[in-house]
Amino acid sequence: MVRIREDLPLRMDEASRALVSGAGPAVYGEVELDIEGWLKRLSKQLSKSAIRQLHQACELVASRAFNAAHTRIEQRSNAYHAGVGMADILTHLRVDEETLVAAVLFRSVRENLITLEEVGTVFGPDIQALIRSTLAMGGLSELIERNRRLEDHFENNQREHLSGIYKMLISVTEDVRVVLIKLAERTFAVRELANASRERQERVAREILTIYAPLAHRLGIAQLKWELEDIAFRFLSPERYKEIATLLSEKRLEREQYIQNMTKRLQDALAEQGIKAEVTGRVKHIYSIYRKMKSKQLSFDQLYDIRALRVLVDSVPECYHALGVAHQLWRHIPDQFDDYITNPKANGYRSLHTAVLAENKSLEVQIRTMDMHNEAELGVCAHFNYKEGTKAGKKNGDIVFDHKLHSLRSVLENYQENKNKQDGKKSKNQDDPDFDEGEIDPLNDWGEFEKIYVFSRDGDIKELPKDATVLDFAYHVHTQVGNHCYAARVNQRFVPLTYKLKTGEQVEILTKKDRDPSRDWLVNSLGYIKTAHARDKLRYWFRQQDRSKNLEIGRETLVKELARLAIHPKSIDLADYAKAFNVKSGDDILIGLVTGDISLHQLMNQINKQMQPDEDTPELVLKPTLNARASRTLSQHGILIDGLDNVELHVAQCCQPVHGEPIAGYITQHRGVSIHNLNCPEYGRLIVQDADRAVEAGWEMQPTSGQVVQIVIEAYDRRGLLKDLTAVIFSDQINIQQVNTITESNGIANMKLQIEVKGLAQLSRLLARLEQQPGIMSARRLVVGMK
Repeated sequence: MVRIREDLPLRMDEASRALVSGAGPAVYGEVELDIEGWLKRLSKQLSKSAIRQLHQACELVASRAFNAAHTRIEQRSNAYHAGVGMADILTHLRVDEETLVAAVLFRSVRENLITLEEVGTVFGPDIQALIRSTLAMGGLSELIERNRRLEDHFENNQREHLSGIYKMLISVTEDVRVVLIKLAERTFAVRELANASRERQERVAREILTIYAPLAHRLGIAQLKWELEDIAFRFLSPERYKEIATLLSEKRLEREQYIQNMTKRLQDALAEQGIKAEVTGRVKHIYSIYRKMKSKQLSFDQLYDIRALRVLVDSVPECYHALGVAHQLWRHIPDQFDDYITNPKANGYRSLHTAVLAENKSLEVQIRTMDMHNEAELGVCAHFNYKEGTKAGKKNGDIVFDHKLHSLRSVLENYQENKNKQDGKKSKNQDDPDFDEGEIDPLNDWGEFEKIYVFSRDGDIKELPKDATVLDFAYHVHTQVGNHCYAARVNQRFVPLTYKLKTGEQVEILTKKDRDPSRDWLVNSLGYIKTAHARDKLRYWFRQQDRSKNLEIGRETLVKELARLAIHPKSIDLADYAKAFNVKSGDDILIGLVTGDISLHQLMNQINKQMQPDEDTPELVLKPTLNARASRTLSQHGILIDGLDNVELHVAQCCQPVHGEPIAGYITQHRGVSIHNLNCPEYGRLIVQDADRAVEAGWEMQPTSGQVVQIVIEAYDRRGLLKDLTAVIFSDQINIQQVNTITESNGIANMKLQIEVKGLAQLSRLLARLEQQPGIMSARRLVVGMK
C-alpha cells in the first residue's frame, strides 16, 4: 500500500529535505546525501543491475558537478542535488529504473556537464531518448515561462489559451515517463524556491499551479498534485495560506482527538461485521480547502471534510458493506454521497464518498479498496509493470507482463472518453479532494495529436496540423491576414511563405492592404498551404472576383507562364482543352486557373497529351533505318517526320523545343532534319529563304530521356544561393549539365543553367518552385531569339 506524507501541508519546509541525512560519500555544498543508504532502501524494489546503474549515474553526476565547481567561475552546479532529488520523488511513484537513471542525469545534461552522446554510450538509447524529450519539454516550458502575455491567461484562467499550453508541452513526446520526469523536476524546483527572488517565486508557482499540478491531477498522481498545489499556493498567496494553516492548527489537538475516537468506533464496528479494514484519519490540503471555500462561498467552519476518515478494504463488495456500517453508526447528511466506483472520475479515480454527523460534527468518510487507493495516489504510475525478474515482482508474486509503457496520448484519450461519460452527471455534492466546480479543465479537448503549437507575435498559442506553413498560420489567425500577407518572420527571421512551422516557434505575419492572394498559393506542388481551411478561404476569395477580372487575371497568369516557358501564346488554343477539364470554353479554363479549380500543372500535362497522337488515329511509322545515329535520335526524342524515312534528327539549339510544344522540321544540308519550335524566329527566317525544306513534325511518344533546355535565374546574391537552387532542382530528379553565374556590381546574380527535363509540366513546376526561394527575382526558360 502507498504511504504518503499526510502532514505535508503543515510541514512544507521540512518536506524538501527528505534525502538529507548523516555523512555519506557524495557531497554537494553543505548538504550531504546518503546515497548508499538511499540505494539500499531502493534495493527492496529494484534489481541488482538497476541499483548498479543508478549508482553509476550518481557517481558520474557527482564527479562532473565536483569538477565544474572547481573549474567554473560562476555559481557551482546544483545538478547532483537536483538529479538525486528528482529520482527520489519518482521512487515513490514506482517508476522503472530507466526513468530513475534519466532523472539523475537530466540536470547534468541540461547544464552541459554530460552530453547526450555520453548518455547513449554509457546508459543506452532508451535513457538517452527520455532525457532528450524531457529537455524538449523543458525548452517549451521556459518559452512559456518567459512569455509575459501568458501570465494574463494564468491569472484569468483563460481555458482556450491554457489548453494550448498543455497541448504544446505534450506534443514533444508519446512516452508518459517524460512527463513524470518533468513533473519531478518541477516538484524539486518549487521546493527549492525559498531563496529565490519574489518575482521568480511567483512566476514558477503560477506555472506550477496552472500547468503542472493539473497535469498531475489528470494523470491521477495525487501525491504530486497536492504537494505542487500547496507549495505553489504558499508562494502565490502567502497571507491566505497562512490564514488557512493557522485555522487548521488552532484546534489541532481537539481535532486529532476527535479523529482518533471516530477511527476507533468505525474500526470496531467494521470488525464486528467481519470486515477487515484499515481506518485512518485524512488531512485536508490547504489549497484544496481554499479552492472549495472560494468556489462554494463557504467559511472554514462550514466545510464538511475538514474532519475526514479513509477506509481501506479488500474488495468492492466490502466497500458498499462498509458504507452501510458507517451509515448505521452515524446519521448520513442528505445529498452528501458520491459513488465514484460505479461512475469513476475522468482521471480514473474510484472511491465512495459520504458525509455523516458524528457527535454533532460533520465527518467525511472515503471508502475504497487497496488497489483503488494505490491508483488514487500513483495514478498512471500504478499501471507500470516491473520488468521480468525484478526482486519486487518475484517477491510479491505479481503476474509479470511485458514491459510496455503506456503512452501519454492513450492516457489522455481515456481521460477524454471518461470525461464525456460524466458530462451532465455531476451530483449535488462534489466534496472530494480533487473537485472544484470553478476549476478549469484544460486537458478536456485533446483532439488529434498530429499537431504543432506555435506562438503568435503577441504570445498566444495557436494549434495547427503538422507540416502547416506560415501561410496556413496567417489564415488561421484571420482570413484578411492571410489574404493580405506578403512576408513572414519566424523567431525574428524572415522565412518564405512555404516555411513549415515547428512546435515552439514564434510567428509574425506581415501584411499590406494592397496585397492580394497569389494563384500560386493554390498549387499543391509549390507547398504554400497544407490546411483545407486556408485552401477554402483562398478559393472563396478568387470566386468573389467578377468574371471579367478573373478572365483578365487568368489570361495574365497563363501568358506569364508561357513566357516563362518560352512558348508563344498563339501556339496554344485553350478551346482544344475544354473537354479535358469538363468546361464549355477556353475562358472557363482561364477562370478555373484563378479559382484554383484548374492548376497550371494540370494544363501543361494536357498540352503534353494533346501533342501525342490519339490511340485510334493511325500513326506514321518510320521504317528501320541504316543510320544508327538517326535511329537513336528518333527514339530519344520521340518525333515523327511526315514522309521521310532513314533520316537523322537533331534538336535545334536556337529554341530547344520541349515535349508538348508545337514543332516543325527543316532539312539541313549536312545534319539531317533540325527540329524547331513552330514559333521559333530562326525557323521563320529559314522557311522564308527556302520553304521547300520545311517538313511537318510531331511528338510520337513521351521521350525516353531528358530534353535539354536552358533556364536563366535572376537573384540577389547571397551565401548558399547556388546550393539552395541546386537542391530544388535535384529534388525533382532533374539533371544539371552546366551552370554559369555572373554577379553584377549591384549584387544581382544572373545564373544560366542547362538542364534535362521530361516535358513542359515538369519545367513549369520547377520554374515556379525556384521563384519561391528567398531572394529569387525571376526564373524562366531561355530560348535564343525569343523573348
